[in-house]
Amino acid sequence: MGAALLAWALSLVELEELGGLLVRCRPLPLMEAFALFLGAALASSLAWQLLLIPLGFRLHLGQAMRLSMIGFFLNNLIPSGLGGDVYRVFALSNFGVPRVQAAASVVVERWSAFLALLVATGLSYAAAFPLLRGAGTPDFLKSLWPPLAHLRLDWLMGLFLLALALAFVGSTFLVLSAGRSGGPRLERFSLGVPTAGFLAALQEYRRSPATFLAASAINLASPLLEGLAFSSIADSLALELSPLLFLAFTPIFRVLNHLPVSVNAVGTQELASIVFWNPLGATPDQAVAISLLIHALKISVSTLGAPLYLVGNRYRIERFERPGLGKKGCPAGGESFLSGPLAGETVQKEVGPDRPEPALRNRNTQLKG
Repeated sequence: MGAALLAWALSLVELEELGGLLVRCRPLPLMEAFALFLGAALASSLAWQLLLIPLGFRLHLGQAMRLSMIGFFLNNLIPSGLGGDVYRVFALSNFGVPRVQAAASVVVERWSAFLALLVATGLSYAAAFPLLRGAGTPDFLKSLWPPLAHLRLDWLMGLFLLALALAFVGSTFLVLSAGRSGGPRLERFSLGVPTAGFLAALQEYRRSPATFLAASAINLASPLLEGLAFSSIADSLALELSPLLFLAFTPIFRVLNHLPVSVNAVGTQELASIVFWNPLGATPDQAVAISLLIHALKISVSTLGAPLYLVGNRYRIERFERPGLGKKGCPAGGESFLSGPLAGETVQKEVGPDRPEPALRNRNTQLKG
């Protein structure tokens, strides 16, 4: 489907003119866009590092950035962008983090990015609404289906914001409900996956709302930096469009990257670029050129993950005990997923007048919750 959409988008442009635009683009704004894309990846890594703390683990920022960049590289090869998330789960489990807790940290990081995307969409839509008001659809959509002639970009953006808000609220309610009472029911359909342990790990974030909100605030930088990167790419093509327009439509492009209809949104992004940028003053050639340069720069940033994969595991994970958690970061009263400290790491224990230093014990001794 992505190949078909790409062929459709290229049929709407003059290939010679498109090639001329790509050859004449200025390198300095492209370097700025590269740095902005890299900053967006760093923000996501920092948010993920923060979200491991409620589970009782500290991941070095260098290691979090390394694993995120490797996942970013894999996302360019697998539709829907889930390959990088699966890699991060298994990479953490190789460090000794229980797999259900590793999966919970990745899911909640995605959830905080979802909330950040919702906030960024609302802010950018409010700021860009005067520029979007009255903008219609391109001619090729009108010829495809006449009712689309009545569609307006401000309506489209408003409906997208509403759908995003409903999806976030509805799915959050379902997850919280499942965490309170749905564990045993979901276990029947989990095909051996420890659903109860996964939901128990998610409940730790209900006890740390400030951490989740802090991660969401950090993730808010990611779509904003990507929007500015889109604007720098347009500037390299000498296209004068307000950065507010790129900030407004960046969330839609992010959602398109996760649709499992193409690899790395190839085809869908080119066609969407014509739909959004053409009514606002860009020609189809310029719109497709912006999209192709976005692909090129994102792939360039993600290729940093390939050499980082070969570097190896330089940083270890520090495990500590938190109040309200059982031994080794497990929920209070639960069984331990691990049998002892990881090699080379430090286990921090709370010591005070009301909590004396626990006596040393044999590693094989089993303690009740």
